[in-house]
Amino acid sequence: MSLTEINIRPAIQSDAPFIAEMIQLSMGSLGDHLFGADGLSIKSYIEYLVRNNAGRFGLRFSFVAESAGILKGMLISYTGRSLGLLNVSTGPHLFSTMGFGPALRFMKRGASLPGGREALKDEYYISNLGVDPAVQGLGVGSALLNFAENLARNEKLAKCSLIVGLYNQGALRLYERLGYRIAETVQHENEALGYHRMLKQLP
Repeated sequence: MSLTEINIRPAIQSDAPFIAEMIQLSMGSLGDHLFGADGLSIKSYIEYLVRNNAGRFGLRFSFVAESAGILKGMLISYTGRSLGLLNVSTGPHLFSTMGFGPALRFMKRGASLPGGREALKDEYYISNLGVDPAVQGLGVGSALLNFAENLARNEKLAKCSLIVGLYNQGALRLYERLGYRIAETVQHENEALGYHRMLKQLP
């Protein structure tokens, strides 16, 4: 199987269901842990956050990859210096979509995650990257990473960073092949919460 030309464009409202599905896919077990809900509810929560430009889930930071007019992958990325403010601005939307109790539990789980900062101020952060499983290995992920690196250059940043779960060996191999190197490894008694923080120095 091969793809025709991959086109990457800014996301629009009608892309929100696909973006939510890809965010859920990219978060994996971490999403289950944070949201503490069943799969359908998690996707519904995320779609609401995307549609309402909710902080780090905002549509304004989202891009989609399509081939022959069909969505194949998505990217959410932003500067490391903006991450703190984006996290804060996500909070009110969590309460709107999840309700007080579940949103509070989400925030407590997030605050108790292992490790340090996700990204530093001099980095461009690839927050979420998801590819339709049917086309994984056909260049969509590589194209999205290359696109993110060009966004970083536009921001005058020389480093890209991302986080990948320890369990996600397929994604780890892709990132290493494309020049990302492990900067930090965080272990956790809950295997689903351990991760590598990876960096790439841009040429």
